[in-house]
Amino acid sequence: EEEFSEFEKLNNDYKKFGFPFILAIKGKNKIEILNIFRERINNPLENEFLEAKNQVRKIATFRLEEIIK
Repeated sequence: EEEFSEFEKLNNDYKKFGFPFILAIKGKNKIEILNIFRERINNPLENEFLEAKNQVRKIATFRLEEIIK
């Protein structure tokens, strides 16, 4: 419940960027995800936008790799 509350707060705080939190979670556990969220919430907008695009690229790559196997 405590972790859920923190995820909820971080998600609400993240709205300041104007786009949703995006993370390629494949291979990550919930603690790793929470720690990444904690770090990225403090990024400047420009850095976070670049990171979000990188994460979209990773997600797309994972999905393409699954299709072409």
